[in-house]
Amino acid sequence: MHKEEILSIEEIKKVSRNIKDETARKNYIKSFLEKEEYTDIKKDLTKEIVPIIVKEPLSEYNLIYDSLSEGLEPIYFWMVDTLSDKPPAGLGLDVWKGTEEFEASVTSGYFGEIGQRATLMQQKAMEYLGTINNIIKSVLNLIYDLKEFEIKLKPYDDLKNKDTSKDDKKAAIYAIKGVWMDQVDARKGRGSINLLAQDLQFITLRDAFFVVDKTEDIEKIDLNERVKNILERKLKEFNDWKEFSEEEIRKRYTIEKEYLRSQYGTIKLYANWLKPYLIAAQKLKMRGIGSDGKINPRSLTNPNIVNSFSNMEIEIKVYGKKELSPGSIHESFKEIEIDTKYYALTEITMKFRSVPSTLSGQGGRQYVHGGRVDIIFKGYAVDKTELDAIEAIENYQDMELIDNYIGTSLSLLQDEIEKYLKGPNKKEERPIKKHQGFDNPFKGLFDGFMQIYNPISDTFFKQKRKGPQVVYDEMEGFSKKQAKSQTYLIYNLYKRTHAMPAT
Repeated sequence: MHKEEILSIEEIKKVSRNIKDETARKNYIKSFLEKEEYTDIKKDLTKEIVPIIVKEPLSEYNLIYDSLSEGLEPIYFWMVDTLSDKPPAGLGLDVWKGTEEFEASVTSGYFGEIGQRATLMQQKAMEYLGTINNIIKSVLNLIYDLKEFEIKLKPYDDLKNKDTSKDDKKAAIYAIKGVWMDQVDARKGRGSINLLAQDLQFITLRDAFFVVDKTEDIEKIDLNERVKNILERKLKEFNDWKEFSEEEIRKRYTIEKEYLRSQYGTIKLYANWLKPYLIAAQKLKMRGIGSDGKINPRSLTNPNIVNSFSNMEIEIKVYGKKELSPGSIHESFKEIEIDTKYYALTEITMKFRSVPSTLSGQGGRQYVHGGRVDIIFKGYAVDKTELDAIEAIENYQDMELIDNYIGTSLSLLQDEIEKYLKGPNKKEERPIKKHQGFDNPFKGLFDGFMQIYNPISDTFFKQKRKGPQVVYDEMEGFSKKQAKSQTYLIYNLYKRTHAMPAT
């Protein structure tokens, strides 16, 4: 049986585009998210699947609340508290905050103050980035030196290795003698072997030096006494230097490795110090500029932001999830184990159009927001893989810039650094992964397969599940029902507690 082919992100996207049914397309992408072989492209797969998951909610409700005299903060915290508080005070859901975007008019005091804070964070981040770049240069030089030491130590290792052939040992001793002649003996000027052979016609001296390894073997070769005397002295000097040089090179090699360990630890330390400033700078970034540095055209034509006004716009997402188990459906399902978890998910999007006013107190100056709020309640039924994708996409959006600055630099050096800090691990054999640019010879096969994919997609994925299929069907239906119920409940509770018409 052939080993399963690892597809690139381009090939997965191409196949998924040919799948017309969105459920089948979602299941196709999910199948790769659950495999360890596709960890490297998980971020790209997540970006592909999340729009499919959240495209059509099971239920959706809208509320509009407009009051310049009342703050917007109580609305937000009422939602968070009601979602997270245990019954009967709330729904008892696991709550987390999603994306948070804001945009202020350029003439407002809020814009100026946020701009100053962002500038301070950026300046501090650039200081740390400059220091990290200098240390990375030092690490590169250390790695280069360590490679040089490995080259110098290889002849010594070949001489000591019992498995080395005679020819390799002869080549090793020749290499060491060549280094000694070029770097040590050459400093003696006319007394060096090369100049003695060249200027004083000691022609046989150079060849004899490479042939003889021990001083006691000098008498076994046919040389005149003057050459023998010089050769004996040179061999003694070489043998003493050989032992001393090996010891010094190994000592320098060890010291450089320890220094590399120290420098690598310093990089990670500075990276940890840098992250809070980059995160803060990202959080202070207004919606007008995207994470890729491009201007968002919507910010230029946004009718809610008028540059001559002192106003701003805020958009916050809050998620509440409830984990469901087979026992939640019926008592008879309580002992059944399945290989995934199901959740009822409620997404609340709050769009604030605010006119901030300044309030000074003992804690300093702060802004109080009042204005219009558009609240959108959406319900989704998701499994563990889909929920992980939704949670991860929020982190990817916030941390992508940080990964580009820190993660890429460290990841490129990681293999080289670990080679010297930990040594090669011969027992561990990592599977060879296919690069994204590789031309897959089975492209046509997958294109043909996808033509018949839609009718059998559900069966294809359900065959690998643990537990009876009826439990999965019941869990999917129950999670949808629960998502609709809890989404409507939070929507209705808000209207009732704020004296609005409710059912």
